[in-house]
Amino acid sequence: MNIIIKGNAFLNGEIVENVSIIVNDEGVIVGVVKGTSKLKATYDFTGNRQLILPGMIDIHVHMRDFEESYKEDFYTGTLAAAAGGVTVICDMPNTKPPTNSFERLMLRDKVASEKAIVDYGLYVGIPSTMEETDQLKRIAVGVKVYPKDFKSENLRKFLAKISSNKNFLTIFHAEDADLIKDNIRPLEAEISGVKKALDYVSKYNVKAHITHVTNHIVVDYVKSSAHKVTVDTCPHYLLLSVDSVGDSRYFRVDPPLRSEDLRRKLFNYLREGKIDAIVTDHAPHTLEEKLGENPSPGFPGLETALPILLTLAIEKQIGLGDVVKLYSENPAKIIGLHKYVGSLGLGKYANLVVVKLNEEYVIDPEKFFSKAKHSPFKGFKVKGKVVATFVRGKPVFINGEVVGKKGYGINIKRYGERTCWIS
Repeated sequence: MNIIIKGNAFLNGEIVENVSIIVNDEGVIVGVVKGTSKLKATYDFTGNRQLILPGMIDIHVHMRDFEESYKEDFYTGTLAAAAGGVTVICDMPNTKPPTNSFERLMLRDKVASEKAIVDYGLYVGIPSTMEETDQLKRIAVGVKVYPKDFKSENLRKFLAKISSNKNFLTIFHAEDADLIKDNIRPLEAEISGVKKALDYVSKYNVKAHITHVTNHIVVDYVKSSAHKVTVDTCPHYLLLSVDSVGDSRYFRVDPPLRSEDLRRKLFNYLREGKIDAIVTDHAPHTLEEKLGENPSPGFPGLETALPILLTLAIEKQIGLGDVVKLYSENPAKIIGLHKYVGSLGLGKYANLVVVKLNEEYVIDPEKFFSKAKHSPFKGFKVKGKVVATFVRGKPVFINGEVVGKKGYGINIKRYGERTCWIS
């Protein structure tokens, strides 16, 4: 039986009033009716400056399951995603123990399938054996390359095995481990790491992406490459700098925050369309771990990214279309899912988020669904409240309450299994 979701919606780059989105039993959009309609709404979001957007897609998060589930797990992490309007997350493999074999990847998929309330993708680390490559590609959306991997012979072997496969992403954390000493990670380490990543891309012709870039210099290197390589950055690199936060242990992140000058130039690159995507690098730790002698790097971000981006749009620092492109449409393209998600249209899954543009509030980490009740954006005033989040046509979050069931989320590699297609 079809459901009808009504309200103003962001369609084809503009806000369209009085839209009825018709969704079938498989969660697929089978109709989009513009203008006043006699269709009876199953969910009505008209009025109060509410707006229906495509669901956000975060292609770089850490769910922490296995030995570090005390920091986060696929249930609490995807609760945070739903509360932040994120309908698809992609989980990194630097788990304890690492997700770098088919057996471990299958176990992670099992854990995620039992806990997640939004849909998920999985990355795999560089495996020790090449015999499992084809099996890994069936379950994982891509491979993550860390600084310690750059000199690995297994990296070369694996990239050779996946060479020219445009349905499997190679995502680089581009820092040169040889230039990192005592956790001091200079700008030169990132620049050198990007150059090495681009060398691998040139040699093996893999579908490549550089994640969490901190400055415009590395963006220039990437965009001047002969190969089509995409880049992302994070809200903390766009809004925070070492000059604004000082030497507080809490603000340690890898790669680190840069100077105010570099932050401003990176933000300008975002406005100029030179950044392909926004990710949170959602990295939950306990507050004690963040403030210890050797502080754990990174911050939770799934519940703050969209409100921050919406605030920038409302303040006209970026466009609303930029928010959708950077945090939904382009991420879908990067991981090869644009046929299914990333926009509102016929044949796409009804992954969507409803936001109230006129609602202003202060970020309070104590109210997070994440286990990590802290944030570098604590106390920030934002505009744009998440009202509801739908995954494949089903509500998982409405009016501050989680309504999705544990285990509803599916591996995005299964998206092609649906029976209903509309061109």
